[in-house]
Amino acid sequence: MGNSGLVSSPDIKSGQLYIKLPALFHLYIWPFALFVYPYVAYVYKNHLYSDEVRYLTYIAAGTLNVLVWLIGEWSTRVYCFLTSKKTNSVDHASHILVIPSKSGDSSSVEPIEKTILPDGQHIQYSFVFQKKRYLYKNAENHFTNVTFPMDFPLTIGVLKNSSGLNSVQEEMYMCQYGRNVFDIPIPSFASLFKEHAVAPFFVFQIFCCVLWCLDEYWKFSLFSMFMIVALECSVVWQRQRTLVEFRTMSIQAYDIQVYRNKKWMAISTEDLLPNDIVSVVHTKEDLGLPCDMLLLSGVCVVNEAMLSGESTPLVKESIELRPEEAIIDYGDVDKNAVLNGGTRVLQVTPSQFSKIQTPDGGVPALVLRTGFETSQGSLVRTMVFSSEKVTENNWEKLYFILFLMVFAIAASGYVWHIGSQTERSRYKLMLDCIMIITSVVPSELPMELSLAVNASLAALSKYYIYCTEPFRIPVAGHVDICCFDKTGTLTEEHMVVQGVSGLNKEDPSRLDTLESIPTNTELAIATAHTLVLLEQEGEPPKTVGDPMEKATVEALGWSVSKNNVVIPPESSIFHKGKVQITRNFQFSSALKRQSSVANVRVAGGNHRTFVSVKGAPEVIATMLNKVPENYEKVYKEYGRKGSRVLALASKYFKNFVSENKVTDLTREEIESGLEFAGFLVFNSPLKEDAKATIQMLNNSSHRCMMITGDNPLTAVYVAEQVGIVEKPTLILDVNETSGKTMEWKSVDDAVTMPMDCSKTLDASLYKKFDLCVTGRALSEIEDPNVLLSVLTHAWVYARVSPAQKELMIATLKDNDYVTLMCGDGTNDVGALKQSHVGIALLNASEEDMMQMQERARMSNLMSVYEKQIQLSHRFNLPPPPVPPALCHAFPPGPNNPHREKTQENLTKYLDGLKEKKEGDTGLTETERTAEKRANLANKMFDTMAEASDDDAPKIKLGDASVAAPITSKLAVTNSVINIVRQGRCTLVALVQLHKILALNCLITAYSLSVLHLDGIKFGDTQYTISGMLMSVCFYCVSRAKPMETLSKERPQHRIFNTYIIGSVLAQFIVHVITLIYITRCVYVYEDPLENVDLEESFQPSLLNSAIYLLQLIQQVSTFAVNYQGRPFREALSENKAMYYGLLGTAFVAIAGVTEFIPELNSKLQLVKLPFNFQIQLLSTMVIDYGACWIIEEVMKKYFRDNKPKDIVLRD
Repeated sequence: MGNSGLVSSPDIKSGQLYIKLPALFHLYIWPFALFVYPYVAYVYKNHLYSDEVRYLTYIAAGTLNVLVWLIGEWSTRVYCFLTSKKTNSVDHASHILVIPSKSGDSSSVEPIEKTILPDGQHIQYSFVFQKKRYLYKNAENHFTNVTFPMDFPLTIGVLKNSSGLNSVQEEMYMCQYGRNVFDIPIPSFASLFKEHAVAPFFVFQIFCCVLWCLDEYWKFSLFSMFMIVALECSVVWQRQRTLVEFRTMSIQAYDIQVYRNKKWMAISTEDLLPNDIVSVVHTKEDLGLPCDMLLLSGVCVVNEAMLSGESTPLVKESIELRPEEAIIDYGDVDKNAVLNGGTRVLQVTPSQFSKIQTPDGGVPALVLRTGFETSQGSLVRTMVFSSEKVTENNWEKLYFILFLMVFAIAASGYVWHIGSQTERSRYKLMLDCIMIITSVVPSELPMELSLAVNASLAALSKYYIYCTEPFRIPVAGHVDICCFDKTGTLTEEHMVVQGVSGLNKEDPSRLDTLESIPTNTELAIATAHTLVLLEQEGEPPKTVGDPMEKATVEALGWSVSKNNVVIPPESSIFHKGKVQITRNFQFSSALKRQSSVANVRVAGGNHRTFVSVKGAPEVIATMLNKVPENYEKVYKEYGRKGSRVLALASKYFKNFVSENKVTDLTREEIESGLEFAGFLVFNSPLKEDAKATIQMLNNSSHRCMMITGDNPLTAVYVAEQVGIVEKPTLILDVNETSGKTMEWKSVDDAVTMPMDCSKTLDASLYKKFDLCVTGRALSEIEDPNVLLSVLTHAWVYARVSPAQKELMIATLKDNDYVTLMCGDGTNDVGALKQSHVGIALLNASEEDMMQMQERARMSNLMSVYEKQIQLSHRFNLPPPPVPPALCHAFPPGPNNPHREKTQENLTKYLDGLKEKKEGDTGLTETERTAEKRANLANKMFDTMAEASDDDAPKIKLGDASVAAPITSKLAVTNSVINIVRQGRCTLVALVQLHKILALNCLITAYSLSVLHLDGIKFGDTQYTISGMLMSVCFYCVSRAKPMETLSKERPQHRIFNTYIIGSVLAQFIVHVITLIYITRCVYVYEDPLENVDLEESFQPSLLNSAIYLLQLIQQVSTFAVNYQGRPFREALSENKAMYYGLLGTAFVAIAGVTEFIPELNSKLQLVKLPFNFQIQLLSTMVIDYGACWIIEEVMKKYFRDNKPKDIVLRD
């Protein structure tokens, strides 16, 4: 069986079956035990007479053995080769090697699970990869994703007539789907550390430390090893804490009513299976739904904050009234009937016509997906298994290291050549060569990259922006195209009703207020909605539903009551009658309309059945008995002004249709033969920061585009207001007369020109006009070259469907454009996921977020204080004083001196005002002592509590949206600016780190080769001091804050290019020249050693001291010259920690040269320098720094590859 077809799944590229061998037969055990070690012992005994060679032979054999084992730990393919044998039979296989499709995901070896099916005759083979289950299909000879009911195009009738599971199906489904649980195991600290300890870079770092130990630098090596292990332990602890946090995301199990074997019974939610019918109720504990479900009848009001991040209640309507022959459409038409796992049910309203009667007053729902396959499970999987890569250019980094390796090999070759001509120990010679080669691989790189990205995540969280895929942050730094949805993104979500137009025959464009509209129009507005009254215990009733519909009904003066009754104001003729909505069709982005059926009774009159429809004007026009003469003119006129226009239509049925019979009506019967009832005109004001955001993006070498489902005229108007379009705009749409040919039209219809779909756009067109394209026009373009021509020259896309949004982003990505999509996370899900940087804007208020942040801060403070108490108990010390911020959570007493004062003046304590003084009256001596102790402890406590502010934030459910990898809890367009700013800052830091590490590695390779052979050595103390100073600088490289405004200049995002390589090599040459020059200057004052004893321990000398001090300045030069500050992030002088760290290092170097602090020279093991030589050394330091600065500036000016792509430039 070929591995390419073994697994049929878009998430898995390929798979291979293996049989696991017993441990003794693993290739890193038996060949070494039977051949390698016995052969080494034989050679050792009979042929080797040098102790050094014997020692090296054993070391080499043991190292080879460990290396073979480690390679198996690093590569799953090698691991399978070493421990298993291939097989094509799933019957014999014990494991499967899984190669994922995504380049950032890691391959894995998973066990094959073999389950005997309930019939007792067949075996089901399966495996689990990243918490997704794959089943083996014997007929097709491959594994495939577990299929669920919603994976099939079933009819509405099949779903509505579901009868639940029987006992046979229950057993079969349990084997196929497993239990409905989020089983996230928490590994022990030791097992996690073992996983980290065998990581390539960690092994490499420890190996380097051991080499330095063997070369007698044991202090420096032990210090480095301690820092490496300590950092790795902190990473392991953080990862373990994160896994514990993920564990809390699982939904608490509870009993639920389920219809099985033709009867209702209570079972645990963990035992639910697809195709189960359950009763959905509002639980007193406010527990979330246990899985994804389809609402079969009735109405639910839910809160999806845990899934989407949106706290606004949503109204979910069932499929009860959908035609039975229709095919279920989960993505659009029936999307509102899906109850997602993890959401909270606020209210249920059972249907009186339901075929299924629940025992507890709930509404019946069909289970669709369980476990990690649910919407919440998908979000949790994204968080747990999100790619750990920091940038996309892993191959580029590899080439960069290989390029540096050339110099390392040359240096080690030089050392071997010179050393082999002497009687030097081959052991030490080989050790030196290995150390040179390893020095070129920057072992600090993973740590530094993680620090840079984590700093960005922490900074973004302060703007209430959360990211589930951290590697997206640096990608945001080189975005080419920024795409925006309109409603809720560039304009406010809540619309203002302007009035109704199109009703006056003499002046159709006149805008009438809602108080002066005809009765039919009033009734159409009052009933054409899906609003519901939400009643929760302990809270006043409130209307929930679509914000636009809510604003419309409230502006009309009507209100929503129980049982879908709408209550008119006293001024209405319906005031003493009754209006009850009996049937609803929710708005669909595919159909572009919404309709309702209502029973109406005017005081003293008969019952009548009324139909109200609202939607896109061009759609409603096809349903009217007669289209008014100025119909198109009126709605386009308001569209040009930026208003959102909905057409209203209505009719009365000739005969009254009772509530029992209304379900028999088809949608076609309801939505035909309508009378025009006016245009409902809304004003959607721009967000305060929308224009400034677009302007800043335009000025910073980005192309801003609008992609919306709204009317093209409205879209163009808004695009003009925010600055997306600047020239006269042409709109590409299908000709309304022919319905086939396409044409360009100006906004005022003054310009019309045909469009040839077989040819790319003419340059004269987009140079003179800005372009807008409709969804209908896009669907007519079949030639991919023509489509790309349109996408790269149009600025506005209107009336596009969610699927078209996704297609547009995918097309731009395929043509190497880095895309950013910003939307509201509802209709934009596909585009948000498809883009390189997807940003979902939620509508939480800043006040809400500040309250949540304060609660999180208090939780953090409590956690820190509890750890302090534990430490005090461990060392048998009295507990520390309670901090002022937590004094309300602990009883009064000597250990809580702030409690009483907080009760007297809570406001002062919340603002951090501490006015209590030692001489205050009413305080006993014990209280004064306790307060002194508290004030001393509080400083340390605050430091510990605030230390975590710069850590990468822990993402919780409710923070992130399932729609996008990046979520802004605030609906502010400026979030895009913050993300791009932080992306540029991070990207610049990553490129800078590569330059600095490369230079350090090259200088180290030169020092360990040429300088070492000249007898130049550094003391252990010298290495330790310089290492500690440089550690501060390395840590601070990624701590620089981004600039408030985006620059027109784009950051350099490639590593392997003329600018980076040229600058690094040129600076390296300068450093080498100055080192050679100072070496020769030293020989004026002392004779060079004729026979250098490389085995001799370090002895202070003029040469050693001079080279050490010069290299300190070279390190300062490496950081300072290559530091990338403005215009992307704060300048070096503003990055205080790094600035003073470099000044401190330079001070040590200059103080060592001038000897004005003799004690420092003594500690650094420096000899006294002649006065003239001091002048020469100081001058060389200045020249070295100045030359490197000039090189960097010249290379940056003439060779930097940061020009924007052509698509960014306006034609």
